[in-house]
Formats: sequence, C-alpha cells, structure tokens
Amino acid sequence: MTETVLFLELIKNIGFPAVIFIIWYIYHKAQVKIFEDIINNNFIVLKDLLETNQYHAALLSRIESKIDTNLWCPILKKELLNKGDE
Repeated sequence: MTETVLFLELIKNIGFPAVIFIIWYIYHKAQVKIFEDIINNNFIVLKDLLETNQYHAALLSRIESKIDTNLWCPILKKELLNKGDE
C-alpha cells in the first residue's frame, strides 16, 4: 500500500486528526532527510580532517626524530664549518 492510499484511508476513517498526522509525517520525513545530509557532510569533513591530522602527526614525528638525533640545520652547519676554517 503506497503512502498516498494509506493517507486517503486515514483521512476517510479518522478525519481531521489524520490530516494533522499526515502534515507532521511529511515534515518529519523532510527533517530526517536534512539531518542525514548534514551527518553525511560532517562525516566527509571529519574524514578529511582526520587525514590532515595524521599527516601533521607524521611531520611532527619526523621533526621530533631529527631534533632527538641532533641533526643540525644545513644553514647553521655550513656557518659552523666556515667558522672552524677561520
């Protein structure tokens, strides 16, 4: 039974309260669709943010490992080597 036939049967058997219920049902159905769209959009955005955060964490880990292994900046290393030659 389609929604239209069901709605007509409700109006015929119940009357005006059925009309209010039908209006509420249509409004509720539209709201659910809107919320589903919002949730899907938020999921996509959060997925992208997660990927970005993972990338930044990897970069920070590389920087931290370079700091921990005491690798000098190439520019600073060059300056230190030049001062040692003098």
